[in-house]
This record gives sequence, C-alpha cells and structure tokens, in this order.
Amino acid sequence: MATMQAAIFVAADQPLQLTDIPRPRPQAHEVIIRVAACGICGSDLHATAHDDGIARNGGVLGHEVTGRIDEIGSGVSGWQVDDRVYVVPLGSCGSCPRCLLQEPELCPNQITFGALGDDQPDGAYAEFLACSASDLIAVPENVPLEVAALTEPLATGLLSVRRAALEIGDRVLVIGAGPIGLSATIFSRFFGARRVVVSDFLNDRLAMAAQMGATDVINGAEVDDVREEFIRLTGAAPDVVIEAVGRPNMLNEAIRLAKVGGRVVTSGVCMEPDTFDHLSAYAQEPTIQTARSYTYAENQFILEMMAAGRIDPTPMITHRVSLEELPEAFAALRRPTDQCKVVVVP
Repeated sequence: MATMQAAIFVAADQPLQLTDIPRPRPQAHEVIIRVAACGICGSDLHATAHDDGIARNGGVLGHEVTGRIDEIGSGVSGWQVDDRVYVVPLGSCGSCPRCLLQEPELCPNQITFGALGDDQPDGAYAEFLACSASDLIAVPENVPLEVAALTEPLATGLLSVRRAALEIGDRVLVIGAGPIGLSATIFSRFFGARRVVVSDFLNDRLAMAAQMGATDVINGAEVDDVREEFIRLTGAAPDVVIEAVGRPNMLNEAIRLAKVGGRVVTSGVCMEPDTFDHLSAYAQEPTIQTARSYTYAENQFILEMMAAGRIDPTPMITHRVSLEELPEAFAALRRPTDQCKVVVVP
C-alpha cells in the first residue's frame, strides 16, 4: 500500500507526530491533491488545546490548502492532472442538487475535512489530500499557491464583514490582529468603513494591521479601557465590533465595547463553554451575529481580487515551515510572538 508523510494529532499535551499513513485514493467525484501549502488555523490550535477538544485523536488536521491535482476519480469532469487549485474546506458530496448548482456550502451531506470531529476525515497537514471536486477553485496563474492558501481565513473575514451589514462611514473595532482579524480589517475598508481600529496585545501584529488597512491600532495592554481609547481616536463608540479572538468572555467584552444598538459579529471560535451576561446585553441592545459558513462564491471572489491586485494578503505570511518543522511551529503558536500566518509547505 502506498504511504505518505503526515502530522497527526495525538493528545493535547503532546506535539503533533510525524508518521507515515496510507496515501488516499480518489472515490467517485473526488480528486487527490498534492499539497503545495496549508495554513495553520487558529481553530486547529483551539481544538487541540484541551483533552476534551473536538480534534480527532490520530487525525490529520489542516484545512487552508492549495495544491496540484494528482489523481482524478470517476465522475469528475472539467479538471486535469497538475491543475493548480484551492480547496474550499466544505467537504461537499459533489453529486446532490446543491453541489451541481455550485452551492457546496448548502450540501446536505457535508463532511468537512480536517479531523475537527470524530466523524470528520483527515486534512492537509500531509503530502496528499482527498477532496470533493465540487469544492475546487482554479488558482489564477499570477497568484502563488502559498498566497492562495490564505483564501480560507480571508473568506471568514469577508463573511464577518458581510454579516455586520457594514454601512458606508461606519466605525469598526476589530478585536484580535491574527489572520481572521486582519482579513476583517481588509474587507471593512474594502466595503466602506470610515475608521477601522484594531486592538491586540502584540505590537508586531498591530504593525501588520496598520499595513493591512487599519486606520488606528490599540494595544490593549497599554490603555485602561479600549472603548474609551476608541472614542478618543474616532469620536464615538464602535458601530460594529468584530470579535476575532475566540476566547471565553470575549462575546461579553465585544458587547460592552459596542455603541448602544451596535452590531457585534463573532468570527473567533470559542471551543469552551462560555457564559453570557444577559443584563449587559439587555442594556446595550446589540445585534449579535455569528460568522461560520462562507460560500463558494465568496472564496472565488477573493481569488479574483488577488489576481486583480485589489487585495494583497502576502504580509500575513510570516513563517513558512516544512512538515518536519510543523510540530514545533504548531506548538509555538500557542504563545505567539512575531508569528501571524504560518504556512506549511510540504
């Protein structure tokens, strides 16, 4: 049986383990991708932080992936071996009416690759990935594959901004200057926000936020109250708060920071049970919206904007690592210093 190298999740208190596992074979409506680049996602970090996390023991994580088609299964048309592709991590079936209408995000049989759940298939911290052909998007020739791998976090940022129902002239506060927060920063400016203020505790990330379109930045460790500092900078409390951290109590904090009647979008994924301060929310009267299911079309739009030079997420890539270097890089991201987006390049 043919094998490949992969990094598997063993347990919360242990590093990812490099090993050889069976190389996947394409099923009907599937292709096999030779992985060119896979970003390390904050969801993977959160899902593996505790023994009761959702990551599957023995599973291969990784869902921000680009590569070249290596094998093509039966029932697949329109693709050829060696085509450069980005994979929308939806895990659609490829054959239902929604998939045939190019709406894989609405597939009723969806199983998302990346081992985030006991019933979820393996992901792309490996040399090869099996995926549905209906989830593929061609990567334009002028977009490097490692940059195209950023489409997934960009899609989450875009979805967050769309969920916020952003209006021209809005004042936006983005909490967290990781890849999702930076992506929300890009698209907040793209869709007409007058001021986009990014809050974080790491100055390296705040410098990157300014480079990616933030009009102002706030180091939360250096001010008494982020809300008061936002008002000092912009003249009013935030119309929109996008929470891109995904830690307990961050939703309550986002509600506190927003103006009365403001909009709060949670794009950070909190993997732990959390409490909700109903009395504070009652006083603030916010509209609260989660942001999870981006569409195939949104991912396609992002790749087209990259190709046209309208958005450039390249500065987010701070580190490139091999599969052999992945376990150490993955562990280091739990207490980041100068890292933002770390891309695995098998």
